[in-house]
Amino acid sequence: MNIQQFLLVWSEVWALLIPLTVIAIFRPAGKPVALLIAYVITGFFLNFCAIFTLVYPNLVPPFLKYNNNIFYNVHSFFMVIFLGSYILKIRPYKYKFLLKGLIILYVAFVVINFIFFERPLFYSTRHFITGSIVLIILCLFYFINSIQEESQVNWLKHPSFIISFGICLYHCVTFFIFLFLLPMFNSNYNKDPAFAHLMMKITQITFVIFCILLAIGLYQYRGFKNKAAP
Repeated sequence: MNIQQFLLVWSEVWALLIPLTVIAIFRPAGKPVALLIAYVITGFFLNFCAIFTLVYPNLVPPFLKYNNNIFYNVHSFFMVIFLGSYILKIRPYKYKFLLKGLIILYVAFVVINFIFFERPLFYSTRHFITGSIVLIILCLFYFINSIQEESQVNWLKHPSFIISFGICLYHCVTFFIFLFLLPMFNSNYNKDPAFAHLMMKITQITFVIFCILLAIGLYQYRGFKNKAAP
């Protein structure tokens, strides 16, 4: 495995080292930042397990051999919970109870889906699509409220804006991949294997961009250490 292949395969791991390094060095502060830190640490651990399982199948339990889907399913769940809760806590919203209800419905969907319809070891596009929809809706509410509402806080320059932009960008791209490209890939796997590599590269590159934007937002939070800002 050359360096380019190594970086591509492990991109979902080293990309999270970018915001993790910012957290370790600059110690970003602010009440909702704890949710971002929880996501970065949890996501790094789960992605490391997922890639380690793929690269070293002989070093994992038999039921995980060549099957790292459970780590991606759990990662997707915690991404929605941590990042969705961050978006809700970062600022006031109209009809906030409806947005909270959206996350509650998502949790209920995950429980029902993996108990009655799909196994956790199965790569669930249904789960990923639902999670993407929830986060996209929350981000859109954040953007609309930030633009329209008059406030003492300039939300367009707030660290949460670039973080929400990164979340929205990643899930807008992956939403269409899971909705359209994966079904096409499953039906044409033997005909066009290069399509799978292209799809994976797009997902990986978008995740790296998301992690960079997340790191920038966390870096900007360093200025909130001695402020009462949200």
